[in-house]
Amino acid sequence: MGPKNVSPGSSVFRHVLPVQIRFSDVDFLGHVSNVQYQSYFDLGKSDYFARVLPEMDFTGLCVVGASVKIDYLRPVFLHSPVVVKTRVSKLGTKSMTLEHHLCDRDSDEIHATCSVVMVCFQVKEQRSIPLPAEWKCKIREFEGL
Repeated sequence: MGPKNVSPGSSVFRHVLPVQIRFSDVDFLGHVSNVQYQSYFDLGKSDYFARVLPEMDFTGLCVVGASVKIDYLRPVFLHSPVVVKTRVSKLGTKSMTLEHHLCDRDSDEIHATCSVVMVCFQVKEQRSIPLPAEWKCKIREFEGL
């Protein structure tokens, strides 16, 4: 059975995290450097998991990145008020897909989007395993499905 769309066609993000842009994030052109975007998306991902799956401790059973795709739509500057929006858009047998939007806090304009495939991973055994049913239930509950 293939991945199930968790929120097909929906643009609802129930997880929103403000991001503080640091002086060191800005490149010589005055934009936030493209390499910093991943760290912003990682902040959103970490906070999402802390809220939705607090039992995930990244020392036993966790998720690891298998694929990342970022689209840069408009520049972010040092004083841009931005938030990272995060949601799970697909749940598969062993993986989930997270979507992130880096948005202007006030206008909601999207600066960048990111799609990440995360695979459930057993650290001690160093192998992928099926996503626990409890995790899937918690994600569906949080996402309002």
